[in-house]
Amino acid sequence: MIIFARIITFIFHPIVLVSPAVFLIIIATGYSLNEALLWSGVALGFVIFIALYIRAGMMIGFFTNFDVSKREQRIYLFPLVILAGITFLFSLIVLNGPRSLFMAIIYFLISVAVLTLVTLRIKASVHVGGITAAIISAIYFFGVEFSFLLILIPIMAWARIKEKRHTYRETVVGFALGLLLALVGIFGVQYFT
Repeated sequence: MIIFARIITFIFHPIVLVSPAVFLIIIATGYSLNEALLWSGVALGFVIFIALYIRAGMMIGFFTNFDVSKREQRIYLFPLVILAGITFLFSLIVLNGPRSLFMAIIYFLISVAVLTLVTLRIKASVHVGGITAAIISAIYFFGVEFSFLLILIPIMAWARIKEKRHTYRETVVGFALGLLLALVGIFGVQYFT
């Protein structure tokens, strides 16, 4: 069962979900396949940079694992993620990227800032929060036929508990945070568009 938990954690790792999310945002808002591929590739470049940073941190003992599951270590990761997001946002402005992606990156930056603040007080499962926000957003923007994806939330929580990366409470906090951030993102995008 632990192998299955690790597979679930890897497949739905927040880093793994970034490029597909960028692709879906661009396609769903009416842009071309070429633009979706281009900006997904740009996002992948930023994701690879962050992954290499985490890997280097693991090699020198700065991070204990790729998930950066120790709360006190996340404070060294989230600022880099915010910097990468700001750089991505700047590239969108300079290259006149899709407006929908611009709004999504602002939502992403706000979410990471909130996660950083929450992490100062309590440990929350970013995996559960990330999958929750992604699924709630997908259901809202793409339709209720995607409601079957909701099953992935308890599966991810189970995987994180099984791997002993989080407690039940931390997965519930991650879920609540992901739900809150999704709702803020959804209504924020509607308000500003």
